[in-house]
Amino acid sequence: MIFIKRLFLRAIQMNNQLLIFATLTLVLTSSYFIYFLEPETFTSPFEGLWWTMTTVATVGYGDVSPTTVKGKIFAMFLYIVGIGLMTIFIGKVIDFFSIRKRLKEEGRLKITTENHIILINWTKKAEITLNELLATFNKIHIVIIDESINKIPVVHERVEFVRGNPANIEVLQQANLLKCKSVMIFSPDGLMTASQADGHTLLIASTLEGLGRQNNQNIYTICEVSNSNHIHAFKHVDVEEFITANDTAAHLAARSIMFNGSSEIIRQLTSHEGYDLYCITKKQEWTTFEDASKALSSKGAMLISNGNDLSIINHLEKIIPDNANLFIICNDETYFNIMSSN
Repeated sequence: MIFIKRLFLRAIQMNNQLLIFATLTLVLTSSYFIYFLEPETFTSPFEGLWWTMTTVATVGYGDVSPTTVKGKIFAMFLYIVGIGLMTIFIGKVIDFFSIRKRLKEEGRLKITTENHIILINWTKKAEITLNELLATFNKIHIVIIDESINKIPVVHERVEFVRGNPANIEVLQQANLLKCKSVMIFSPDGLMTASQADGHTLLIASTLEGLGRQNNQNIYTICEVSNSNHIHAFKHVDVEEFITANDTAAHLAARSIMFNGSSEIIRQLTSHEGYDLYCITKKQEWTTFEDASKALSSKGAMLISNGNDLSIINHLEKIIPDNANLFIICNDETYFNIMSSN
């Protein structure tokens, strides 16, 4: 009993690799040993393996079992030692997944997802954006980077979390930045002034764009800018897009006062209700923007721009570039019909 107790204590203290090796060795050795002891009962090593696995797993089908004294003595030894070792092994496996789950929730695991969206700084706007992305795109995966929260803020199968300073290269690499689709940097909440908030955002943008240049890869970056006067600074670090929430709200308020109902149009286009804004690519049968506009209109969609170029409405005769990103307004059903006809 003392020997068996010491054996179990040693097994508990083993590292995972050694425990796996010991378990596999016991199973394989036992399979051949019982075949050696009773070749009439166990006609092949595979029969021995079957009996060994059903024994250590406490299933015990009884379709094959030792008949000699030697075989039965070995079966008792295997039952005591094997079941104990298997229990420890299963416990270690459960511990491994429990620890992995905890590390994932705490944002300490390396992200292996690719073509994902990275949201930097967890704010109320970031939460709204996350919910909108999950509701609109059923395949997109999202990674949140934040240093102010201790656990993943949203538990979802398509949401992952990295805890740390987003201006730290190691944190960005942990989020698999170089394999992402795009990055959105939100202006931090709190008591920061507009200059302090934009300075913090600019530092993050400079770091991730610099990492992209080092690896000869463009990181598509969108920044929330508190003061539109600071946009020129962001342009110097090659940030692609800017969101100026305060300015947008002020302009929208003015339009709503002058043109009643305009705020509801913008609200629908920026929410998952009714008609929405979508991006599609050029189809082979379209040569000019007029071709695209007529074809889309017949399906219930309105062509409004090529990328951020809204002037195409005045130049419908122009040829559509092969790499055009055509923005349209339509409902979900129309969009999916257009995409499925590609």
